[in-house]
Amino acid sequence: MAIYMDSTTLGIKLDVKTRDRLKTLGRKKDRATHWLIKKAIEEYLAKEELVERVRREDEIRWERYQASGEAIPNDRVVAWLDELTAGKRTSWRR
Repeated sequence: MAIYMDSTTLGIKLDVKTRDRLKTLGRKKDRATHWLIKKAIEEYLAKEELVERVRREDEIRWERYQASGEAIPNDRVVAWLDELTAGKRTSWRR
């Protein structure tokens, strides 16, 4: 029994060179060009969504710093990272 997902069709215009590259890669990987395009879009979206999440987290941290003026000195961060690298599971807050 097949399970169908909701889907839609999008049209894209590609130059001949890009289309030929997709066809060539598809043959080498035994995949349809449609599959390659879909995979590329999924990977691109995942990467860009991560970039946006990290950017928003950075904005929140910056806003918190501007409001409080509180920062952690670099030497404390380095010492904590060294402990983690050495296998010591230490809490950040001391």
